[in-house]
Amino acid sequence: DLVLKVLRCLESPSTVTRAKALLLLLLLIQDNTHTLLFCCQHRLVLHLERDLRKATPLRENPIQSGYLTHCLDLLIVYLGSTASLILEEVLCALRGVIGRRHPTTAQSKKLKPTLPSMSVVLELLSSQVFRCQIVTEEFITQTGLLLNYIASIESNETNLASSLGAAVCEELIRTSLSIVEVLSQHHALITPHHSAVVVDAILPPLTTLAFSRNVEWSVFVLRVLSELSLVLLVQGRDGTEGEEETEKKQKGTEERGNPTERRDAGSSYDHIFALVTKSLLPRYETLLRAAEPIPLYALKLLVSMTEHSTHICSFIKHSRILPAVFQLIMANSSNVTSGMVQSAVALLCNLSGDTVLDLEPLYQQGLIEVVVSTFPEAALIHLDGEGNAGRKVSHHVLPALLELLHNILKQLSAVVRSALQSQRLSCPAVEMEAAEKLLLENRPLSQLSTHLIHMMSTENQEVSEEALQCLSMLVQLYGGEGGDCLSPSCLQSFSHMLRTHMHPEAHRIQRSTLRIIKRLVQTTERSDWSECPEGAGLLCLLQDITTSNRCHVDLAPVAAEILQVISGS
Repeated sequence: DLVLKVLRCLESPSTVTRAKALLLLLLLIQDNTHTLLFCCQHRLVLHLERDLRKATPLRENPIQSGYLTHCLDLLIVYLGSTASLILEEVLCALRGVIGRRHPTTAQSKKLKPTLPSMSVVLELLSSQVFRCQIVTEEFITQTGLLLNYIASIESNETNLASSLGAAVCEELIRTSLSIVEVLSQHHALITPHHSAVVVDAILPPLTTLAFSRNVEWSVFVLRVLSELSLVLLVQGRDGTEGEEETEKKQKGTEERGNPTERRDAGSSYDHIFALVTKSLLPRYETLLRAAEPIPLYALKLLVSMTEHSTHICSFIKHSRILPAVFQLIMANSSNVTSGMVQSAVALLCNLSGDTVLDLEPLYQQGLIEVVVSTFPEAALIHLDGEGNAGRKVSHHVLPALLELLHNILKQLSAVVRSALQSQRLSCPAVEMEAAEKLLLENRPLSQLSTHLIHMMSTENQEVSEEALQCLSMLVQLYGGEGGDCLSPSCLQSFSHMLRTHMHPEAHRIQRSTLRIIKRLVQTTERSDWSECPEGAGLLCLLQDITTSNRCHVDLAPVAAEILQVISGS
């Protein structure tokens, strides 16, 4: 009752009353964790934050305001130093029971009042007032040790539920994971410290907890790992790149300085890669095949890791993870706007990079099947959803699919060009045979030509230009295979593309469009397309380009060649 009355005094309009209440609370909570827990449960931290922000106008004289500030500082300094002490107290209480199936009565009596105080640590850490004071390398190391204990409790290797109750154990696990979540959400908290400390202390137990049989814990940990991997891999990558640059500059000369931070960052990157490839990824298939929503968050973690690590990309591409990813996409192909498909396609984009064609043949075939099965649905939803805000989510899928398709076609085109050059130089036929095999494996992609043609006329400029680039490569490789690329709707899309890019600044887009039309006219057997209204409209447009002075000078010859091919057929 006394503490509650004092806490109510923190709402007083009087500066002096609030200051005196703060001093009294400082006396009451010193060496009394139970009272501190009670105060935190009754909005003590919120009151402190309010006075620090001066949310309540201070109408008294400056001397009284200064007195309040001084009292605030005293309480804040004390509370900031308390979090680490509470964490150490909890660790000491747990240290004696870890690994035991049946804690003694004395141990249970010590744990019951101690474990709930972890919520004080979380409350303080969640406040911007205390975060920077609390998070030190020692605190991070303590948190890692706590997570190791949590992993033992969660796996039932340490049985506390029988003596403390399942609810107490669940709250301890939830609070401990929430502490790590706060660290992961505020990158500035862990960036100043050596990445290796975070990697060595926190990532190993989190990796273990990711495979928890409890869906809630597994999802929670996967989400936290996604956040942590972003900051740690970026730090490690930057450190590794910095170290390589330093070595290049100092090659042949004595090393100047001591780039410890860069080496620590590079070392942490190596630690992450070793941990991921040895402890996490070999078992990852079980996460992708687990009950929902675990696969979704497992995919998001893969996306996070592959965005900044080519080494992890390479490992995944030659692991058993990809078939499970393909299976998830195919199982959700009827709902391409789902988070599952979006995350999976984003992962494939990261993996494609510059080396998509080094995949095993089975995986390569799976990749092509995924693209062919999901792209038409994504394109249709995109076109139907333009102007409909409720379906804009599909826009996240389509650009990713276009990027993936672009990567595949770009690398396939490079292989074919290299093979043709080798053939002209009378090199062995092995390279040409490999290129022909790749062309055959990727031939189903030609089915996407008509969808790409329709995507060119979309209102989204980024999607339109990406579709144009993909279509350009696709028709160069396969001509007009795979669909009726000169249907009335396709002809209308070509006309729209040419008409809306008549200004000289867009001549590159016009030139690409004309070259696509030329290739299709040369390779398509259908000869009656020019007789429909859409075909007649396109012919008039081509004739205008040959005579217009508004178009770039190099467009007229291409348009004339198209007309010549048409008249010859």
